[in-house]
Amino acid sequence: MRVRQLAPEAVLHGLQSAASIADTGNVVGSPGIAKRRAMAHRVLCSILGLLFVLGMPAFAEDAAGDWIGELKGGFKVRVHIDKTATGYRGRLINQSGNATSLDQVSSDEQHLQFAVAKLNLNYDGAWDDEKKIWDGKLRFQQIYPLTLKRATAADLAPTVHRRPQEAAISAGPLPYTEREVRFDNAASHNQLAGTLTVPDGKGPFPAVVLVSGTGHNTRDEDVWGHKVFLVLADALSRRGLAVLRYDKRGVGGSTGDYDTATTADFTSDAGAAVSWLKAQPQVDPLHVGVLGHSEGGIIAPAVAARDKSVSFVVMIAGPGIRGDRLFVLQSAMTAKAYGAPDDYIARRKVFDQKLFDAVTSAPSDARALARAKRLVAQAVADKIVDPAEAETLPGEATRRWERYFLAYDPAPALTRLTVPVLALNGSLDVQVPPKEDLAAIGRALMANRDATIVELPGMNHLLQDARTGAPSEYNDIEETISPVALKLISDWISVHSK
Repeated sequence: MRVRQLAPEAVLHGLQSAASIADTGNVVGSPGIAKRRAMAHRVLCSILGLLFVLGMPAFAEDAAGDWIGELKGGFKVRVHIDKTATGYRGRLINQSGNATSLDQVSSDEQHLQFAVAKLNLNYDGAWDDEKKIWDGKLRFQQIYPLTLKRATAADLAPTVHRRPQEAAISAGPLPYTEREVRFDNAASHNQLAGTLTVPDGKGPFPAVVLVSGTGHNTRDEDVWGHKVFLVLADALSRRGLAVLRYDKRGVGGSTGDYDTATTADFTSDAGAAVSWLKAQPQVDPLHVGVLGHSEGGIIAPAVAARDKSVSFVVMIAGPGIRGDRLFVLQSAMTAKAYGAPDDYIARRKVFDQKLFDAVTSAPSDARALARAKRLVAQAVADKIVDPAEAETLPGEATRRWERYFLAYDPAPALTRLTVPVLALNGSLDVQVPPKEDLAAIGRALMANRDATIVELPGMNHLLQDARTGAPSEYNDIEETISPVALKLISDWISVHSK
């Protein structure tokens, strides 16, 4: 509730009037002394009460209810808060409608704070009564400005995301057959489950293995409600290619331990996929290639560098620079997309590189963890790392996959490739920065006579037509992959797989 502010001269005039009444009431022998004193007392009490109110903050807001905000990159934040007999409780609701309980919620109606410990997330905001918002900062790995306003009925209505490309595939008819397959990776004693699509007609057909990016990905590479590899496999099979896509080890129908695996282990799985695919009667073994997305874009050239029978390589947003440098740039670009301050981004880049250097140069996991803890503790003191993030950052930076990836340089494998290579990046990709990435790939492939390197304008990490490139947009964009990108990939593979 807002309180009207009085001009200073009005307050001063009131005090002067009260003083005059009090003095008059104290004149010896004047009539109505008691009455005048009572009047003076009432006036002084009123003015002192007014001054007390004016001295209080001129705004307050009950924190209970639904609040919604959006980071600069389009990531939506929704919070529901209930008032209880002892304070507040609440939950954080993501864009898919899933809720996470808040571990801490507090408000004095002028400030609002909440936190989710397992996400290393916390918020601190002050009420702006003129704009009717909580104006504050969200700390989630980094610091982002975030305002929260009361959600309307339209804000709370369920969002239905259309996926027209996937719907068209489901509707059929399909000019190819699909079948469930399983194959072994003898080197690591695990079995991988996948889907093989084979064009209608007489084979054998050229073929390609699809290798997904980082994460517990199934054969369809589900990302923010998009089935990236389903759409990609459909487009390629319509162009006459047999396509194998598979669940990563320890995911879906595949056996093995995902959590202890490194990029080298996933490369071994991809190599097993190529060997199995070449042995299928519908497949031309002389024309089998590998297509990788994101981390898969590191794996694809690594497989081809080892297996000279691989006939072509496609890298979609595949890193061409060493892992530690990639993560420093990725963190900075993502923070920038979400609106983090430039001075913070600069300080965080210096810290990240220092942390990664310490981790990759450590002679053992134990030494790496000790170094990481020491650096993170200092970063908390320097206000570069939030205390909540500091609880898990040392462990994350020193896990087996991370230590391998940080030290891995894709350039040596790329320089050994003599087969045709297509490397694509979206100009708005904030996960694999296109400027630095494509330049590095170009240098590594300088001696390759059939290397095509393309930056696709206005596209993000998934090769969607995007607005900012921030990951929060992936879900809201209807297309799974830009038709322009699909045609470019399909045309190039059609030419180079014959």
